Amino acid sequence: MKKGLTRIGIVFSILLFFYMSTHRPNEEQFYSWLLTEYDIECHTSITCTKKVEGNSYTTLIETGSNIKNGYLLFNTIGKIFEDENGSRTTVKAIGVFGKYFTIIMDEQG
Repeated sequence: MKKGLTRIGIVFSILLFFYMSTHRPNEEQFYSWLLTEYDIECHTSITCTKKVEGNSYTTLIETGSNIKNGYLLFNTIGKIFEDENGSRTTVKAIGVFGKYFTIIMDEQG
């Protein structure tokens, strides 16, 4: 019985390892997640817009970017945005299982 559970555990671990390594989300998925999670929409350049109170928007400039794709099972992305008033928004996320999860969300202003 114990050998059977061990074999099932090993097979499950191998399948989980394979799934995680093939389902790391990419940068486009990060920007989609950023829009749904924090109402920050980035365009083709470094210019982004953030929805604030009501239907008004503020323009953000991406001043920093850190993308780590070298991990086998996950990746991390960090972005720093600054608006015209000098307020900074920092978003860091981990991508695993095809989705992103917030590590840090900091708004200084």
